[in-house]
Amino acid sequence: MKKKWIVGLASVLVLSSATVAFGEAAVRLYLNGERNSKINVAGTQIEAAQELATSLGAFASYDKETGKLFIEKPNVNIMVLEGIQQLKNKDILLSNPVTGWLEKDIPRNFGVFVEVDNITDSKEMMVKINILGPDNQVVDASKERSYSVRDGGFYFSQPFVSTKLSKIGTYRVQVVMKNEKNDEWIVVGENTFTVGK
Repeated sequence: MKKKWIVGLASVLVLSSATVAFGEAAVRLYLNGERNSKINVAGTQIEAAQELATSLGAFASYDKETGKLFIEKPNVNIMVLEGIQQLKNKDILLSNPVTGWLEKDIPRNFGVFVEVDNITDSKEMMVKINILGPDNQVVDASKERSYSVRDGGFYFSQPFVSTKLSKIGTYRVQVVMKNEKNDEWIVVGENTFTVGK
């Protein structure tokens, strides 16, 4: 996913560098908090760069006053498991990773464990998990959760109880997030499992 993100962003930015070459002011680009002087973004290409970053699972925000474009791509690890349990000593016990089931139309119980790091601290990070069927329709979804992010990351688990998987094929488990700077939900990570052979 990281390679796709870099290649896609580089494509838009190479196209925008032609405009910068003809005298338009370049925007200063920051990737995950670090200034990147190797990539030029023209002022007229801000919206395209933001849309591309969002489609690749990154948050993009532009500060007109400073001329800075901030693109932040969190690292998101998603595990689909038969069991997730927190022990008395606060350790998390994860059991039996799920790769799929053979039969459809049987209500399934499973948990999704999500670890997010390399993300900017935020007072309110909204998160939810969507389960999409082979037809890209939402089969099940968690409620929205709000986290105060400190030290660049957080983790959580979400149980799914009696989720009916009625089609044969590949199901996607998507983690979507938004923060106080972004109004739209962004798919920041995905994992899959299958139903049927």
